[in-house]
Amino acid sequence: MKKLVSAIGVLLLLATGIAAAQQPSAAPQAARPAPGAIEPNAIRDAGMRVVMAVDAGQVAKLWDEASAVTKKSVTRDAFVAGINKSRQPLGKTANRNWLSVRRQSGDGNALPPGLYASTEFLAEFPGKQPIRELVSFRLDEDGIWRFAGYAVQP
Repeated sequence: MKKLVSAIGVLLLLATGIAAAQQPSAAPQAARPAPGAIEPNAIRDAGMRVVMAVDAGQVAKLWDEASAVTKKSVTRDAFVAGINKSRQPLGKTANRNWLSVRRQSGDGNALPPGLYASTEFLAEFPGKQPIRELVSFRLDEDGIWRFAGYAVQP
């Protein structure tokens, strides 16, 4: 199981995140400007909606609304179990601050082909060291940024 969680984490970290959602749902999608354009504030906001969904235990819903690339990479049950295993022991978030937004292209080797964006947060939990949360999005073939992954890092 540890290898599966690591594999999920690697996929999610490699998909160094791309911003998502168009509808106000657990797995938000960013608005649709020019193809491939990334509006950093929209990515940050979509990422915040994702981490809040994780906080609320809506991990399965995130997978349901994720990019097809994510769904091909990991089963729903493995995705939910992996995120819950890494996140639940931390407890309730006391504070969260946005750190960055990045953009990356997948060449088909480390990442499936496509354009990715991610946002990173520093989250604090009572009695624990702060951790980094990485939320990734992918620009899907239909021109919509969709949730692609979530990972925590020490």
